[in-house]
Amino acid sequence: MKSKHFISIGILILFTSVISNQVSGNTLFLTELTSHTEIQSTTLDFENVVFITWDGTNYKALEDLINDGTLVNTKRVDDVGYRQTVRISSHLTSTGAGLACSETGYGPEHNLIPYNMFGAPEEDKVSIPDGMTVGEKLKNVYGDDITNIFVFSWQTGEMDLTYINQNPMIDPIYDNMKEDFDVYFASESLNWTPSDPEARDATFHGFYEDVQKYQSPVMRAEFLGNKAADFLANNVTTDRFFLRIHLTEPDQAGHGYGVRDTSTGEYTPEYRQSLIDCDIATGMILDELENMDVLNETLIIIGADHGMYHRSHDGGVWPVNHPEITSMTFIINDDAVQHPTGLPVYQRDVVPTILASMGINTAVFSPSYDGGDQEGQPFWERTDTVDPIIYSASYQFLGQAWTDFTTDTKLTETFNLSLITFDWDNTLNGVLEVDDLVIESDYSRWERVNFFNIDVEDFKSGKSTFHFTVTDSSGNSSTFDLVAKVSAPIWFSIIGVLVVSSYIVVKRRRK
Repeated sequence: MKSKHFISIGILILFTSVISNQVSGNTLFLTELTSHTEIQSTTLDFENVVFITWDGTNYKALEDLINDGTLVNTKRVDDVGYRQTVRISSHLTSTGAGLACSETGYGPEHNLIPYNMFGAPEEDKVSIPDGMTVGEKLKNVYGDDITNIFVFSWQTGEMDLTYINQNPMIDPIYDNMKEDFDVYFASESLNWTPSDPEARDATFHGFYEDVQKYQSPVMRAEFLGNKAADFLANNVTTDRFFLRIHLTEPDQAGHGYGVRDTSTGEYTPEYRQSLIDCDIATGMILDELENMDVLNETLIIIGADHGMYHRSHDGGVWPVNHPEITSMTFIINDDAVQHPTGLPVYQRDVVPTILASMGINTAVFSPSYDGGDQEGQPFWERTDTVDPIIYSASYQFLGQAWTDFTTDTKLTETFNLSLITFDWDNTLNGVLEVDDLVIESDYSRWERVNFFNIDVEDFKSGKSTFHFTVTDSSGNSSTFDLVAKVSAPIWFSIIGVLVVSSYIVVKRRRK
C-alpha cells in the first residue's frame, strides 16, 4: 500500500513537472548557427539600363504605397524584381551630394560634392570631375554603340534670369558630362518665355500672370516622363542605351507639407500625390520600353538621392540621422544583381553595379571600385564581417510599460522581451536559451530584436540565465547573458501544496 501511494505521488509530481516545463509553440531545439556566407562573383550583360531617382523619397511611404496598390507602375517593377536597401554612409544627406554619389559611385573625396553648395562662395561651386559619371564611363567603353539620355528636373548650369527668379548656377555639378550624352534635357533646354506653351506645360511651381514670370525652373514629373519616353522612342539608334532621369516632386512636397500629418500619422495628401506623380512618369517609361520590346533586356532601377523625415533631410550619414533620411528602398526589376543574402548596400555601390551589369570590368576604372570608404563595388560583392552589437534588453508584461531587464527582474506572468541592437544588416535573427528551452525572435530589425508572448509557465522557478544569440544574414553573431528570477505560477504552487498535503494525509492515515 505504501508503494502504491508513493507511485501515485511520483506520477503527479512528474505530471506537474512536464506541464510547468512544456515547450510552447514558439520554441524549438537549438541548432548550429550557419557559417559566414561566401560571396560568389556574378557576370551580367544587360543591353540597357534605366536609372530613375525620385528626390526625397521616404522609404516607408514608398513601400506602403506599393503594398496598397497606389503606385501601380512601380509595383510592376516590384512584382518581377526585388527591394534593395541602400544607405548613405559617405556624405551629407543633401540633394547635391546624394546625386554626385549616385552618378559616380564615389564619395565626396573623389566627386568633390560634399553638400548642396547652393549658397557656397562662387569658387566653391564646382562640377563633378570630367569623366567620372556613369554615363561618361559607359560612353568611354562603348563609344557610338551606346545612346546616353539624361533628363533632369531643373537646371544643371547657369540660367537666363530674365524670367526665372532663381540663383545662378544653383546646381552646376553636371557641367563636365554634358558632351558625353547624346540627349541632354534639363531646365536650360526651355526658353521659359511667357508665350512658350512647353514651358507652361513643364513648370512645377506655376506661371505668375501679374509679373509674367515663372516662379522657378523646376519641371513636373509627368512632363519629364513623357519627354523621356519620347527620347527613347525617337533617339535610340544603337543596340545599347542608358537613360538617367531625376524627378523632384517628393522633395518639393516633403519640404512644403511634410511626409506625414503629425496629428494623424497619415501621409500628407501632397506627399502622397508627389509619389503618385513620379509613378505616373515611371509608367510612361515602362510602357515605351514595352513598345520597343526591350523591357526584358533592360535593368530598371528606381531609387532616391536621400530620404525625407517630417520636412527635412539634413543630417549626417547612417545611422547618425533618422533612418528614414539615410536609408532608401530601391526597386529593381531583376534580382540577378541582388546580394546573395539580401544585404543592404551603400549608395556608392549603385554605379559599379550598373557598369558591371552591362558587362564592364569595374577594375579598369580609377579610382578603383574596391568597396572602400569612398569607393563603391557591385551589390553582389559587398561583404559584411562585423558582428551585431547588443546594447541592452527590456521586458514588458502584456499591457504594461517596458522596463529595463536587469538582475533584479522578476518574471511572474506572460511577457515580451526586446533587445536593443545595432547592425548594418536590415534583419537580424534572435535566439533565447533558458534552461532547456530555445525560443526564436518574432520580429527583428537592425536596431531591435523582439520576442513576443513568452509564457512564464514554460520556465522553471528560481533564478535562470537568459542567453541571447543574435545573428545577421551573413552569419555574424553576438551573445548576451542576463540573469533573472522566474516565479512559479500560482496554479503550480497550489498543486505542489496539494501533493505535499496528500502525502502527509496518507502518512497520518497509515499511522
